[in-house]
Amino acid sequence: MSEAESLHLVEDVAQVKRRVAERLASVDRVVAVMSGKGGVGKTAVAVNLALALARRGQRVGLLDADLNAPAAAKMLGLRGRPLAVAASGALRPIGGPSGLRVQSMDFFLQGNQPLNWEGPAGEGASLRSALEQSALADLLGQTDWGELDALVVDLAPGADRLPALAQWLPPTAAALAVAIPTEVSLLAVERSLRRAFEAGIPLIGLVENMGTAVCAACGAQGPLFREGSVDRLARDTGVEVLARIPFDPRLTAAADAGQPFLEGEGLTTAAGRALTELAERVAAFELPPPEGQTW
Repeated sequence: MSEAESLHLVEDVAQVKRRVAERLASVDRVVAVMSGKGGVGKTAVAVNLALALARRGQRVGLLDADLNAPAAAKMLGLRGRPLAVAASGALRPIGGPSGLRVQSMDFFLQGNQPLNWEGPAGEGASLRSALEQSALADLLGQTDWGELDALVVDLAPGADRLPALAQWLPPTAAALAVAIPTEVSLLAVERSLRRAFEAGIPLIGLVENMGTAVCAACGAQGPLFREGSVDRLARDTGVEVLARIPFDPRLTAAADAGQPFLEGEGLTTAAGRALTELAERVAAFELPPPEGQTW
């Protein structure tokens, strides 16, 4: 690449950063929800955290940043909604339950169509990372979020996802890590936490998900996993455990049906109370001093 081409690329990135900064200028706080590993219920936590914050009277946006396997629209009953574009050309978030403003790659895809970054002959494989970054920047910077108290971002699995997105996020951004108490999950989450520390991104805390299960017959809770300890990870990293959300089949059923769990009976369940408490603690979180956190 020539010097002129390199300069042009830098100018393009700077322009994108300015556009994203303008779109997020009226967003008080960005909360990135990460896990490092799939299958731990991260999206369910992100969706219900957004709903719980909205129930507190906050203006909340939700960005599903998992471009290849977006699931938030399904959980909120928004699949099939047409893409909304303003007269100015800006994207409009889709209105969801409790006034949520939702943006997702799901709205750009028809039916169960998958994303194909590589092309039919794999010719775009080497550009996949750049294409994903461009798409995320567009979802953030082309969407007219309006004034928000909080924008919850549901990250794709992978320890690299938060640092890669951080270049587009404002200084008010912070991260929340979701884990289940298995050694495999905790290893992936620890790697994600280390990458966040290296990138200087504040950590709000840890969420233990599905550490216990709720009996459908009597409502009692019992351990679901015995292999690992989220508390040990918290001690080793200095990151506080903010909430423990038990597995409840009613939460899973609500997500599959596209119905908000934090309404009616869901609010009174152990999982509903844990999610409500999580929202309260996230809302009360204050960013650390400029020097940031240390390991």
